[in-house]
Amino acid sequence: MNKKIMILYASIGGGHFKAADGIRSYIAENYPNDKVEMIDALHYTSKVVDKIIIDSYLNMVKYSPKTWGEIYKISEKQHSVANFSNMVQKMLSQKLFKLFKDEQPDVVISTHPFITEMVASLKKRGKTSAKLCVVITDYISHKLWELKPEYVDMYFVANEEMKYGLVHNGIGASKIFITGIPVSPAFLKEYDKQEIYEEFGLSPEKRTILFFAGGQYGASNIKNFFKSLLLVNEEIQIVAIAGKSANSQKMFQKLSSGSDKKVIVLGYTNKVPELMQIADFVVSKPGGLTTTEILASTVPFIIINPIPGQEEENANFLTNNGAAVRLWDSSKTVPLITQLLNDNFRIENMKIMQKHIAKPNATKDIVETIVKEYLS
Repeated sequence: MNKKIMILYASIGGGHFKAADGIRSYIAENYPNDKVEMIDALHYTSKVVDKIIIDSYLNMVKYSPKTWGEIYKISEKQHSVANFSNMVQKMLSQKLFKLFKDEQPDVVISTHPFITEMVASLKKRGKTSAKLCVVITDYISHKLWELKPEYVDMYFVANEEMKYGLVHNGIGASKIFITGIPVSPAFLKEYDKQEIYEEFGLSPEKRTILFFAGGQYGASNIKNFFKSLLLVNEEIQIVAIAGKSANSQKMFQKLSSGSDKKVIVLGYTNKVPELMQIADFVVSKPGGLTTTEILASTVPFIIINPIPGQEEENANFLTNNGAAVRLWDSSKTVPLITQLLNDNFRIENMKIMQKHIAKPNATKDIVETIVKEYLS
């Protein structure tokens, strides 16, 4: 019997989309007889609310990240933000009901807490009988993921610590699965390193540092970290990825033009999986999906600029487990990176812990668990 699967996400950060798209691709490839549809549910239900939420979030993390951090903490401890969220999602779920009425999904997979609550509101009111499966896309959970848990059929989490946290908050252990966060299959492939070095004009004899600007979510002091990286007195070469940020790309080009180091500046690129395989270090913010890609690639991770809230929690998890180091101040860049470049013991132990944490088969494990339980 053919089944209908609906994957819902929100475009607040690229990770929710990437996780959803990875799951969609796996289902489409391995279960072609089942219909799978992927929808930006927040945009679908209200383009106005979608724009307000995304613009507010972008402006807050860019111009007042501490304020966002405080909101994040308050919403974890108090019910005011959660109640507001509940009110908004209940209103928006009315429009989502039309989609559910037309499509009649058997299973809904959600990669964002707002969307999870919308679907849970429909289930609470008897508007849908679809199974609700939630993929948490960070390394520490938050109360917003845990609203209306009685209407969630499965939670997929990144690690054991998260499962213990959810159980402690009253969610049944039988519905929690430790699978990891979905990652693109491109990060699991083996590439010809020599071809990658040649493609980008890089030397296999030098250490390669992959530097991410953080795209539209990057903090303003990214410039200071990059300037300091150029001062490292070691044989290094740098690949700086600006993503979709034209300003970051111009900044990288301007600063590196006067450097004696080999610096490759890229905008948006689909070559990140290949570049990860030749990288000796990655310098980046610890977004959920970026972190997952780094862990899957087993590259020593230097954390900069975590956004207060989810990314701060991710940073704490990684450093507490020895899977990354955090560079708190750009003025400490030179000594930290110099020390790491000359400390093979620390590097190897970081890789060991990354392999311990990484769950590269997350996409497959999530889909197969859902199929076994609800779609077979």
